Amino acid sequence: MKRGNRRPPAARMIYAASERCADLLYATGFLAPDPFLWLSVDGQAMAVLSELEIGRARKQMRPGVEVLSHTEAGRRWRIGRRPQGGAVALAAACAKSCGVRKWSVPADFPLELARRLARRGVEAEPVREFFPERRRKRAEEIEHIRAGVRLAELGLARAMEVLRGAQPRADGRLLWGGGTLTAECLRGEIAAAIARAGGTAAHTIAAPGPQGADPHRTGEGPIQLGQPIVLDIFPRDDATGYFGDLTRTVVKGRAPEAVRKAFAAVQAAKAQAMAAIHAGVAGRQVHEAAAAELSRHGFVTDANARPPHGFFHGLGHGLGLDVHEAPRVSARSEDVLEAGNVVTVEPGLYYPEWGGIRIEDVVAVTASGCENLTTADTFLEIE
Repeated sequence: MKRGNRRPPAARMIYAASERCADLLYATGFLAPDPFLWLSVDGQAMAVLSELEIGRARKQMRPGVEVLSHTEAGRRWRIGRRPQGGAVALAAACAKSCGVRKWSVPADFPLELARRLARRGVEAEPVREFFPERRRKRAEEIEHIRAGVRLAELGLARAMEVLRGAQPRADGRLLWGGGTLTAECLRGEIAAAIARAGGTAAHTIAAPGPQGADPHRTGEGPIQLGQPIVLDIFPRDDATGYFGDLTRTVVKGRAPEAVRKAFAAVQAAKAQAMAAIHAGVAGRQVHEAAAAELSRHGFVTDANARPPHGFFHGLGHGLGLDVHEAPRVSARSEDVLEAGNVVTVEPGLYYPEWGGIRIEDVVAVTASGCENLTTADTFLEIE
């Protein structure tokens, strides 16, 4: 990394564990559980890792990223074979070697590290969207997300097997596997199916009955005959780090009429939203298409009620190395969709007296419309 003579170099820095930092995973393609340092000066990138990871990193790191061990970096920047002070010493030494004082960092860069660097004369300047190009997925990224969606569909398929095999008891609870079928049990079966296929499902939602009226409630307790069950599954592919996302709402047995009407309205809203998606459309307009369809079906939203009811969340969000990322598709979004965006389309209706209905697909935006990456069937009742 040599400083040019004509202008100040563009200097960037990340310090994080790539298993938890999407920006670092995007930059390196390398999944690691412990924090490591990534530096880039005028597009020349390097990663500095402990000796524990160096062999694996040299095999798996993205092309164009130079890989150095702590010892090698210490020698290069003349701070000793085993530098004391860890990431601070390494980053400060690299900054001195490059002659760069100000470095762009992600918005979630560690504050303690930034303060320690400042004491050494190195300024960390946070950037809200560190890699804006993450919005526009390459063809290979879309395939990685498609694989993530397939993992979610495997989890959903297992949930459907369990629900079909469950038998109602006289009190309306469902009997399965020798005991009462609970939300926790159903979530565990979903997670196990995904794990066997090479994915990790965390915080899966299996919310029965009135619990489903709280959109992010994971669900607990017995599952009852005739109640809607919101199943929201968003696994991560262990091999690539990309997420899938999928929501279906089902009822074991016969659904009440109010639930049937809400389900039909949400299906129609999703269809209207998907028809509105294309490159150049504002995310806000797509959300409004879904909201208008729900209103046409007679469903009123009151976000200020306690608890709120109707359709009171955004229609969707970007999906990739984070389960929620740009662009946003909501009433307040200022984003305009572009070809290569991958977004969720997930309208919902929520009423505390009986629960919620949410249906979610994942689509890739194209110049003239969108490609649906989801193949799972959509239906309400399970016999």
